[in-house]
Amino acid sequence: MYANYHTHTWRCHHAQPDENGYVRAAISRGLKILGFSDHTPYPFSKGFHSGFRMEPEMLPDYCRTIEALKGQYRDSIRIEIGLEAEYYPKYFKELKALLRDTPVTYLLLGQHYVGNETDGVYSGTPTADPETLKAYCRQTRDGMQTGLFTYLAHPDLLYFTGNDQLYRQEMSGLFQDAKSCGMPLEVNLLGLSDRRHYPSKRFLELAAEENCPVIFGCDAHEPGALSDTSPEDQAKKLIAPYGLTLLNEIPLRNIQNHL
Repeated sequence: MYANYHTHTWRCHHAQPDENGYVRAAISRGLKILGFSDHTPYPFSKGFHSGFRMEPEMLPDYCRTIEALKGQYRDSIRIEIGLEAEYYPKYFKELKALLRDTPVTYLLLGQHYVGNETDGVYSGTPTADPETLKAYCRQTRDGMQTGLFTYLAHPDLLYFTGNDQLYRQEMSGLFQDAKSCGMPLEVNLLGLSDRRHYPSKRFLELAAEENCPVIFGCDAHEPGALSDTSPEDQAKKLIAPYGLTLLNEIPLRNIQNHL
């Protein structure tokens, strides 16, 4: 593995602390690029507190910490400052204002909620509802079309248990748009190591049919996720039958040029 762009920190309230530990683990594995992409702060309406992302007031410290690591380890590894973000139209203008003129370079699109976090549905909740599937694809597509996101994280996080033909139709359309937008699809290694419902064979089949390039993402919430190579080995075996183009490195879309 050459690069991992999907790495969290303690600020999201569900990852282990010590950013130095993540960097040392990445170096020990032989990574050349480590991107930190913790769950973005979102300027929600007053009174709403998210339990799985950093608060807006944490962003300056996040940036300072990763900037310091970039300097400390510059001779050993390239470190990038990013965030994993959903596309929430209701709050996206405020998010862009929050990130403007910060050291944050790139965004990963991880659509954890359909609608938005304050009153929406968690994408990983099993559902057979066709409208939830369509809304997920529509919202993710709209996010991709902003031009601000580098790649699509865990695209099959949506846990759809309904009509398979409809799922394939909607997700194929989404993947076509991802390809048109120049956005690779992530094969999420945390999903493999935790035995979650993703990455699924159905996802890989559709990605192959649409000729979408893929990239491995550790989705690291602890340093061990960066030093452990077994999920990567498992992922290579999983994707091998599908003839997918696996990217080792990707150009980052610098959001500061578009905010």
